[in-house]
Amino acid sequence: MRAWILRTVLRYPLGALLALTAAHHTVSAGTSTGALTVTASVTGVCSIGNATLSFGTYNPTSATALPATTTVTLTCSLGTPYNIGMSAGSGTGATTSARLMTAGASTLGYNLYRDSGYSLNWGNTVGTDTLSGTSSTTTSANTITIYGQIPAGENAAVGSYTDTVTMTVTY
Repeated sequence: MRAWILRTVLRYPLGALLALTAAHHTVSAGTSTGALTVTASVTGVCSIGNATLSFGTYNPTSATALPATTTVTLTCSLGTPYNIGMSAGSGTGATTSARLMTAGASTLGYNLYRDSGYSLNWGNTVGTDTLSGTSSTTTSANTITIYGQIPAGENAAVGSYTDTVTMTVTY
């Protein structure tokens, strides 16, 4: 074997021998492929802003109810179904169908509605008296209108009345 190597080295110039050796080492051994699986999850999420519903000045001797509206922003993941509920508020003895603003010991009744006709009470029982929908965008907030009304003939003392209602989004 040594004799063959010696004869090859003597017979071929060194450059040719190196070229043959380099060519021998660059031969491809083959290829193989695999798959990369890429995953992500998008969860349904919603957030609701704060709002103020201002009735202005109420006249208890008026024969007509005092309406007011406001809007609140709701932002949810695209395609997320939601229900917005409203608590009874912080007035002692209030319910979702007869809310109470207070000024010291005095109360002033009012109602919240899901519709402009003031006929669909806004409560907090999902599937019964909440506002339901499905988010159609995540790039901008959905505007939700809240309709309020103080009934005519409320027996209210002079004062500045307030209440705090908790809005809950179930999604």
